[in-house]
Amino acid sequence: MQISRDSGYSSKKYMLKLLYLISLSCALMFIFQSQSHAASTGSCWLSVDTLNFGSVSSKGGVSSTNVTVKCNQYGQSKPVRVTFCLFVPEGSPTLASNRRRISSNTGDGDLSAYLSYDLYYDSAMTQRIDTKANASSLVCQNKVFGVGQNDATYTVPIYGKIYPGQNVKASYYTSFNMPMTLIMAYSEEAYPSKETVIATGKSQTNNLLVTANYENSCNLYSTPDLNFGQTSDLSNAVSGVTTISLSCPTNTSWKVGLDNGLNYDGTSRRMKNAGNYIKYSLYKSADLSQTWDNTTYSQGTGTSGTQQINIYGRVPAQGSFFPAGDYVDTVTVTLTY
Repeated sequence: MQISRDSGYSSKKYMLKLLYLISLSCALMFIFQSQSHAASTGSCWLSVDTLNFGSVSSKGGVSSTNVTVKCNQYGQSKPVRVTFCLFVPEGSPTLASNRRRISSNTGDGDLSAYLSYDLYYDSAMTQRIDTKANASSLVCQNKVFGVGQNDATYTVPIYGKIYPGQNVKASYYTSFNMPMTLIMAYSEEAYPSKETVIATGKSQTNNLLVTANYENSCNLYSTPDLNFGQTSDLSNAVSGVTTISLSCPTNTSWKVGLDNGLNYDGTSRRMKNAGNYIKYSLYKSADLSQTWDNTTYSQGTGTSGTQQINIYGRVPAQGSFFPAGDYVDTVTVTLTY
């Protein structure tokens, strides 16, 4: 009998342990289901308009376009918070000197020329869009779905800048494959962090087309003043020189002309102070042998780099007495190509 009681006692104790383990297992299953419910199964996708810079030159250019993001979710009993982020992988053409590029290659076999540009989240162009999903550079959007709200559409602007100072052949430039990528995460509890969004692996892509038309254009970069300095005696001639800078695409013919200024008297350019005038002349050569009037030009051919032209000036000896003061004239410089 003693053996029988010990055996029964052992059997009862074992069954109690088994029931406890089963109860614990059910509790764990309940917790897991509750957490799964808090993580929404919604989705977002995107469409994007062409980023068209239009006509640009060596001065560069800016433009913007809109990305449309659509999100949905279903069957949620509480408001759902969604965080989504945009970035643009390197694509084609590839980067050069850490700058994005668009190409002139239109499939006709010609060697490509490239225009460098970049993409930004903000109109001030201080937040550059990276080629990878880095938490340090991503700019994300936080949105909320109300209970019973199944879908929503959001507009996200992006901005582009073509860098100035590029002198390339006149052509149409385009990207070929720029897979703009949207990554996202949902939660009923709080906005997912950037790190969570990156880690979820949920993404959608759509091709971003970037275009520009580089004109066969020239630019006058600088036209510094020609200053004859100070003098108290115009019985001797005074000379001066200034240098203007321009840029034109390779093989572009250009010419620079000067008008007669604001105080021309029919025969001479003149500087003015009140009702007093001092005559002067402009020349294309340092030896003052080539007069530069409003019918002559300095001519050349573009090199896609900065080119400089000297303007030589001379105030001839003039016997008249002139009151002290600043004598000024304004001459218009015209670049034709």
